[in-house]
Amino acid sequence: MKFIILFFPLLLFAQPKITTATIDKRLEESNALLIDGQTDDMITLNLSILDDAKHINYAEGKLSAYYNLALAFSMQYRYNKSNYYLKMMEPEFKNSNAEDQEISMNILYSINYRGIKMYDESLKKLKKNLTMADDLKNDSTRHAIKGMILVQVGRNYLEKKMYDSVTYYGKKIVDELKKSKKMDTGMNTSLKAAMLLLSEAKLNENKIDSAEYYIKSAQSIAVDWGNNDFATYKLLGQICDARKQYDAAIVNYEKAIVLAAKAKNFRKLSELYGLISRSYEKTGQIDNENKYELKYSRLNDSLKKIDDNNLKDTVDLLVEEKQKNLKNENHLLLYIMIGGIGILAVIFFMINKRIKKKNKMLNVREIETKELNQKLNIAFEEVIQLAKNNDPEFLTRFQEVYPEFVPKLMKIEPQLQSTELKFCAMLFLNFSTKDIAAYTFVQPQSVQTRKNRLRKRLGISSDEDIYLWMLNLR
Repeated sequence: MKFIILFFPLLLFAQPKITTATIDKRLEESNALLIDGQTDDMITLNLSILDDAKHINYAEGKLSAYYNLALAFSMQYRYNKSNYYLKMMEPEFKNSNAEDQEISMNILYSINYRGIKMYDESLKKLKKNLTMADDLKNDSTRHAIKGMILVQVGRNYLEKKMYDSVTYYGKKIVDELKKSKKMDTGMNTSLKAAMLLLSEAKLNENKIDSAEYYIKSAQSIAVDWGNNDFATYKLLGQICDARKQYDAAIVNYEKAIVLAAKAKNFRKLSELYGLISRSYEKTGQIDNENKYELKYSRLNDSLKKIDDNNLKDTVDLLVEEKQKNLKNENHLLLYIMIGGIGILAVIFFMINKRIKKKNKMLNVREIETKELNQKLNIAFEEVIQLAKNNDPEFLTRFQEVYPEFVPKLMKIEPQLQSTELKFCAMLFLNFSTKDIAAYTFVQPQSVQTRKNRLRKRLGISSDEDIYLWMLNLR
């Protein structure tokens, strides 16, 4: 026992010393895990790094660990957890000289918003960041950061199907990076991303030669994306498919599927299952078509549930941000009032009157917004419950809550029956195939068949998300 007691201090001294250098080295290990898509290992490592950075009060280390955790959770579509760690970053900026970290934080916020299709909020964050980036003193950093921001702007417009804007911002990325005297890995990454954006935009515009030109340009850029390079093979597959080279398309899709699975990018994996299923259909390989169609349906249903949860969490975050801005406004008004105490009574009276009037307006707006939200929530829950009960009143109540939806559908296809309108309403409400089957007492396969028939009647392309198409009719 004495020997153990004497030896214990030596064990303490044998522990590796925590320094800023050791933390920075471990952060480099985190970057390698990111490239390989090993997000679980990345989370474990950065939680440990965060503890060490807190132990020695290393602000830059804490900021990087928080950011890496937020990035890993974002890649897993766990946007609520991602936003939690982004919020943890904010108090650390006052202790750090990392002038670009706040911009990186806001970029990731924008990615999370885009992940739940809140494109306008995402673009608002990004365009604000472009203004902030102009103030960066280091030229290389400024060009690199602006390139990253513009890539995310382009991706938002791609998902909004605004391909002219994608082309505009894709070329703007190239112009911005050309201003730098030397290209580093980060800039090459943005350049490759720009080429892929341009390729996908041209593909969606059915400009196949241009799409191929940009994909070849992307392949010529010397940057290794590891498992995250599935996007290149996906686009190559789509180009082959457009040229009716279905066997070559399948080969590229299979490569993309392997990489997307390793990177755990389940959203792209779902898309790839749908694409390869359609290619197998065109080659008459029914068994493979059905196999991948089933994988697509199962994974897509799982992602819908994740999206529902993320939507609630991210809307809560937006509400919190709005309340924070309102609180800051009220603080500013309070400072004005205090500063005016020593001024002439008439001026004080006028300022005080303005404050009261503005606060009254803010209170009225808060009450009106709260009442409106309560009414919308009650109406939404009522419609959901009617759908779950397969109640005959469901479609009538749905039209009262969403009056523009059915007229827009009827304008596209005037011959839609009430049963088809009810089915469209359930898609609009984001019910999964499994849920619709359960609530309407049919088999999931029948629901999938109805979806396919509805696509043909409404002219919805096979590569377009039918749920998003319905949502865009609001």
